[in-house]
Amino acid sequence: MELNREHFRAIIFHNFRRGLSRQECFDELNSLYSDKAPSYSTVKNWYNEFNRGRCSIQDESRAGRPKSVVVPEKINAVRELIKQDRHVTYREIEASLDISMTSINKILHEHLSVKKICSRWIPHNLTNAQKKGSCRLVQGNVGKIHSRYIKGCV
Repeated sequence: MELNREHFRAIIFHNFRRGLSRQECFDELNSLYSDKAPSYSTVKNWYNEFNRGRCSIQDESRAGRPKSVVVPEKINAVRELIKQDRHVTYREIEASLDISMTSINKILHEHLSVKKICSRWIPHNLTNAQKKGSCRLVQGNVGKIHSRYIKGCV
C-alpha cells in the first residue's frame, strides 16, 4: 500500500498525541519508511499546527487559481461552441469561455481531437462509415479511370 500525505499526517498526529518529540517522531518515520518519509521540517510544521489546536489532517481549502481549467465542463463548452459554429476562432472561444489559448489548444487537440482545415474544425479521426465511404469512392474512381484507359487503347 502506498502511503499518501494524509496517512503520514495521521501517523504524525498519533505520535504527537503519544507525547513523542518532533525528533523522535521523525526518527520513527525515517526508520519505518526511509526515503518515503516526510522531511523533518514537515514533521515540525505539523507539530506546530497540532500545538495550535488543529485536529484535521486534511488540506485546508485555498484561494487562488485552480490547477487547470481543462475540466469536463470547459471541454463540453468548447465542443458546443464548435457544434454551433465550425468556423469559430481561438479568440472567440477565449472571449466566451475566459480560458487561455494554451488551454484551448489542449482541449481542441488532445481532448476533442479536432484540427482546423479551411477555417473549419474537422475531427482528426474518421468513423468506420467514413473510412468505408472513402474506400468506395476511390474504388469507383479507379474503375472509371481503368475503363477510360482500356477504351483509349482499343
